[in-house]
Amino acid sequence: MSAADSDNDGFVQYEEFERVLACGDRAKSSGVMDDVFKVMDKDDDGKLSHEDMKNYMSSAGFVVTDEDIKAMIKLGGGDENQGVTYAGLLKILAVDQVSEAS
Repeated sequence: MSAADSDNDGFVQYEEFERVLACGDRAKSSGVMDDVFKVMDKDDDGKLSHEDMKNYMSSAGFVVTDEDIKAMIKLGGGDENQGVTYAGLLKILAVDQVSEAS
């Protein structure tokens, strides 16, 4: 998260997040996304549950409803019971880095 939080205020604003996603160095931005996923995946099960996503969005200052979270999980190819994988998070964020290994 520190790589994205350029003003060191403890939050990643949309502009900071967008800058990370637009990063020209794919290897570096992929590493940052790995770190973001690990921060979001509180129970370290390799998937972002509804609760993982809701907690992260809230701590990042985003106001989201349960329906918003459900829609994000569906967009990422997951389901409400299983959550989404790292590849699913990249789909949600529309990051063109999904590899076959994910």
